Amino acid sequence: MKIHFGFSHMRAMLFTYLEFKLMNIKKSVVALALGLGVVAGANAATYDLGTVTAPSTYSQVVGVAVGSFSDQWIFDIPTTLFSGGSVSNLNISIQNIGDLYNISGLSVQLYDNTNTLLVNLDGNAGSSANYKVGSGVFTPANDYYFTVSGTGTGSLGGQYVFAVSTLPVPEPESYAMLLAGLGIIGAAARRRAAR
Repeated sequence: MKIHFGFSHMRAMLFTYLEFKLMNIKKSVVALALGLGVVAGANAATYDLGTVTAPSTYSQVVGVAVGSFSDQWIFDIPTTLFSGGSVSNLNISIQNIGDLYNISGLSVQLYDNTNTLLVNLDGNAGSSANYKVGSGVFTPANDYYFTVSGTGTGSLGGQYVFAVSTLPVPEPESYAMLLAGLGIIGAAARRRAAR
C-alpha cells in the first residue's frame, strides 16, 4: 500500500515542523536572555578573612561577571600591626579578539567598623587605573573592610588580585632595648677611639 500526500498536506506538515523548531528557538532565546540578564546585573561578594595576625600573607584571584560589582573584604585586627597590600586588574586580551578579562573603573577604599572611610586607595601614590596600593599601621578593632568595585568589561567579565602582607609593630620595650644597644655600641666605639 502506497500513501500519496498532496501538496497542501505536505505544506501543513512543513509548517507544523517549522512551528515546532521556532518554539524551541524562542525558548533558547528566552533562556539566553535570562542568563545574560543575570550575568550583566550588579554583582557583590563578601570575603571574610577572619582575624589577621602578623606576620602573614594573603592573596586571592577573584573573577567577576560582566557588569558592575562591589566586593567587600572583612577582617579583624587583634593587635597593632603594619600592613601593605594591593589590588590589581588582571587584563587578559587576545589580539584580533579583544579583552577576555578586564575591569574598568577599578576602585578600592578602606573603612573601619563604624563605616568611616579611612583611606581611598585610588588617590595613593603608586596607584593607577589598574593597580591600587596602600600601607599603614592598623590598631585593634573589629571589622575593618575594604571595598573593591568596578565594571567587568571583558567578554568573560574581569579578574583582580587582592593581596595583603602584615608585619608586627615593635612594642615600646623593643625600641628601648634597641636604643640601649645602640648606646652601648656607641660607648664602645668612643672608648676605642680614645685609646
